[in-house]
Amino acid sequence: MKRSKYVKWLAILGVIALLCMGAGCGGNGGETGESGAASGTSAEADSTAQLIGQWQSENLPDYIYTFNADGTGQYDMAGNILELTYTVQDGKITMTFLTQGYQPVTLAYVLDGDRLNIKDSFGSDTFYNRVQN
Repeated sequence: MKRSKYVKWLAILGVIALLCMGAGCGGNGGETGESGAASGTSAEADSTAQLIGQWQSENLPDYIYTFNADGTGQYDMAGNILELTYTVQDGKITMTFLTQGYQPVTLAYVLDGDRLNIKDSFGSDTFYNRVQN
């Protein structure tokens, strides 16, 4: 019971951190978070292609990102699904959650094979592993 409450609060804090980052930086360098993953250069297209698939949190296995080839996806937070669009540019991913009230957020990431590190809005490492189908 206590773990369930802890996980819920952790999820809420994570979403709040994402929202604070999106709202607090006064913009995201001209990126709008529009649908469509390819940003133009072949290096960015390669980066986007490498992200396609499902990524499961190392610490919270019920938290899974799904990135589709068309720039859409979702974030499953233990059954609470947030639909999103994303773009990739210069080692950063910009996600726009399609729920009213959410601002686009741009986060640095590092991809190392089947391990994805998305830096949260405080610069902390958050690791995800590719889900093998």
